[in-house]
Amino acid sequence: MRTVAAMRISSVGYTIKQGIRNIWRNKMFSLASMATMSACIFLFGLFFAIVTNFQAMVKEAESGVAITVFFDENITQEQIDAIGAEIKARAEVSEYKFVSAEEAWEGFKEQYFGGSEEAAASFAGDNPLANSANYAIYMNDVSMQSVLVDYLNGLDGVREVRHSATVANTLSDFNSLIGYISDRKSVV
Repeated sequence: MRTVAAMRISSVGYTIKQGIRNIWRNKMFSLASMATMSACIFLFGLFFAIVTNFQAMVKEAESGVAITVFFDENITQEQIDAIGAEIKARAEVSEYKFVSAEEAWEGFKEQYFGGSEEAAASFAGDNPLANSANYAIYMNDVSMQSVLVDYLNGLDGVREVRHSATVANTLSDFNSLIGYISDRKSVV
């Protein structure tokens, strides 16, 4: 028993000693091997960082895509709240925000008149966006936008649903491409 264990330890020691000796004898090949491994690790890390950053950018862009739901004229606040409850119950919805007609007008004035009260004063207290109360809806997965838009168009009290199918499709396709590339990367 004792000789078998001693032989194994001496074999390990001999192998390590011969490995170091051969590395020293073949310095150039050893340096070339280390340089090749370093370059491969660097390129893999660089590719991983690029793919991860693109995924984060696409996710950030997806979170900014909103669907806007406008209501019928003369709709009551209770009906608007009921529509909001139905929207909240949807799995596709990550967040939604109610924008009143007054908030929409204030945002419009700020964006288009640049805070110039003189230009906005020409409306003399008349809110041209009186029927513009809406919900701004943000989604978990922008690829499900068409399903949610079809559902929203079928709700009672909804006058119009504004969305950008082109943006949603582009982001979904880009996200799928990045997912395919990152999956292929892990296979290689």
